[in-house]
Amino acid sequence: MSATRIMAIIAVATGAAIVLAGCVPQGSRIIDGSELTVAVTQPYTSGNPGTSYGGSETNAAIAYATGTGFTYFNDNSELVRDESFGRYEKVSDDPLTVTYTVADGVRWSDGTAVDAVDLLLEWAATSGALNASGADASTTVDPETGAPLDRADNRVLFDSGAAENTGIELVTELPQVSRDRMSLTLVFDEPFADWESAFFGVGSAAKPAHVVGTMSFASDDALKAKERVYAAITQDDKTSLAAIARTWNTVFNFQSMPANTALVVSNGPYVVSAFIPNQYVTLRANENYDGGRQPTFQEITVRFMSDPLAQAQALLVGAVQIARPKMGTEVRGALETMDATIIDGVTDSFEHLDLQFAESKNGTFDNPLVREAFLKTVPRREIALAALVDSQPLASDRDSFLFAPNDPGYRSVTSVNGSEEFAGVDIAGAQELLVEAGVTAPAVCVLYAAGDPMRVTEFELITASAAAAGFVVSDCSTEDWRETLGEPGLYDAALFSWHAARPGVAVAHGVFTTNGEANLNYFSDSSVDALLKKANDTSIAADARTELLAEADAALWQNHYGLPLFQYPATVAFDQDRVSDISLSSLDPGLWWNVWEWKP
Repeated sequence: MSATRIMAIIAVATGAAIVLAGCVPQGSRIIDGSELTVAVTQPYTSGNPGTSYGGSETNAAIAYATGTGFTYFNDNSELVRDESFGRYEKVSDDPLTVTYTVADGVRWSDGTAVDAVDLLLEWAATSGALNASGADASTTVDPETGAPLDRADNRVLFDSGAAENTGIELVTELPQVSRDRMSLTLVFDEPFADWESAFFGVGSAAKPAHVVGTMSFASDDALKAKERVYAAITQDDKTSLAAIARTWNTVFNFQSMPANTALVVSNGPYVVSAFIPNQYVTLRANENYDGGRQPTFQEITVRFMSDPLAQAQALLVGAVQIARPKMGTEVRGALETMDATIIDGVTDSFEHLDLQFAESKNGTFDNPLVREAFLKTVPRREIALAALVDSQPLASDRDSFLFAPNDPGYRSVTSVNGSEEFAGVDIAGAQELLVEAGVTAPAVCVLYAAGDPMRVTEFELITASAAAAGFVVSDCSTEDWRETLGEPGLYDAALFSWHAARPGVAVAHGVFTTNGEANLNYFSDSSVDALLKKANDTSIAADARTELLAEADAALWQNHYGLPLFQYPATVAFDQDRVSDISLSSLDPGLWWNVWEWKP
């Protein structure tokens, strides 16, 4: 897998608690005539954020508000089961086998029942199990329009690149559909500790099989078209599967409100009811939604405003009631002058510095004493303050590789993992280590995104501080930094960010283990390998898994892997007189995690 693709899906590991949502469908709570307007930065372009073309923050937020599934994450990073949609059960640990059952009465917004064929299509689309080998599905779609480049291409290529490494790619065996077509059983090829969030969650943006079928086969009979989808998948009909994949990849990419409203059929609290390109999309309460996440606002307009000051001004004059602008000193100043509530939080991304353990430009960090010495010179506090001064007044370091600041157990883990040794700069200590190593003027070339002002500042702070201890730091920045990551002989250290879309352990196995597919710095430690392997065991208790991750986190610090620097901030401002129950989750979809709970 390329470093670019790895960076698109990489995540770090933590433990996740499980919460049970109400499983009894509720009556409608919609307040007739209630309206709300939310300002977002990016435009709406696709109803399928699982594709390379559709993978944007706004597309994902709209899909979340209009979708439903077996699970979602709350603002405490806890996994919540929504049993009003259905139930799942682990029936075996060896091999890991899970049965998913849709609850009776769950319907799409057009009234069609949701069943196991919809689940089967989601598996086919996101697992990659049916895809033609050796091809990149994203290259089959026009990056400007989202349209297929070659409608005659008969290869099966589901473009689920934006949804990779969720765990569903480990299910390569055809799932079994129950006789009543309400249950689907998945068998994983290997253990996957995060199996509970691997499949058909609220944010999955799963597409209705009957709609995909009618569009794939130009059929007017939705039920027959759905049956053709089922037959194509279960019988491995390559011709039909190619048509289904092409439809799934492209037909939900919108230039305007589709004339065929089947393309906006959804199964969650809201449904897309209007879309004016580059202006707004309107969500209206789904009359056919009987699940436990009943909404209150009848209509939510999502207005696209790329200018953060324009968002603040719109909030001031009442044109929007919620704004989530990109923060800066001027924007924060504008927000603080108005009678609005401001909530500061963090996102699921964090900045970090990685050291190359082998195959580096200068071989500097092959020596653990030199690694430790260099890390002692890094001004973590100054970097966080300099990087975030314009956006987050409460900027703080991140002190763990595997636990985010909002994760349960973060404080207890960071108090004993060894991070305190690198809380401040220690030039004298670094110099002593270099003497012990017998090294003078060690060379360090740092890779980062060329032209990125924040990264330039980080690099300059590191360069000046490290020079005081005797390091000679040089600039390996490039616009092609993603493609450069992991390439041998090109750099010694790298500054970039990781995106942790959800808590979990499985992807950490790919990042920090010796042969992990996302191991970009040639790190290898047998104790970390063993700890993460045990943590990925599906039969162990959550507390035991957290303890194993804590031990692995400490081992990464002891190996002088690099440094976590800071968590990226997030801010939301809203008119508390017009809307309540707003909060920020550090995980995707952030602000939108409880859209159904928002109240006038």
